[in-house]
Amino acid sequence: MISIVYDVNLYRRTLHSLVKSGDTVIEIGPHVGRAIREYIERTKLSIAVDKSEQARKGLKDLLNEFSQLRFVQGDARDFETVKVVLKFTRNCDILALDIGGGRFPDTVFKVWSVWSGVFKPRDSIIRNRGLAEFVQRARIMDRSIRKKFLDNGWLSEWGRATPYKLKKQMEEFKFWVDVCSAPD
Repeated sequence: MISIVYDVNLYRRTLHSLVKSGDTVIEIGPHVGRAIREYIERTKLSIAVDKSEQARKGLKDLLNEFSQLRFVQGDARDFETVKVVLKFTRNCDILALDIGGGRFPDTVFKVWSVWSGVFKPRDSIIRNRGLAEFVQRARIMDRSIRKKFLDNGWLSEWGRATPYKLKKQMEEFKFWVDVCSAPD
């Protein structure tokens, strides 16, 4: 299942309800870990990925409290960050993205599609206003794609396991944003 939300409280509640005992969770953009605190006790492994110093500081207590929690400080748009997470796990049950509650869905969708293609989650949850609005406004006109899909958390129809030339695919982000420098 792929869930799309905007409201942060609904994101946290939905994520909490998706996590089953023994799951592996990758959460991109956990900020200071408020959602993690709600589900961490049920997980076998939880990996928090965030580029901010605020997240590193905010997750410090959780890291000391829960041995199954790992923190990767890195940009989800960077291939090196994916490589670090791959050292901990090759798949996940839940992929959660809270990286841009803002209006524009393009980067959020690209990050989700790459990460879900690599880790093949059972369930995904994405928090982004623009993507939620896009889905609500969309009407599929092409009958060739109207069919029943598997109810999983990644786009299996893309036919990829680990994406071919993943590093090259992720380098496309550099055309959209400068992933090497701090924001203005």
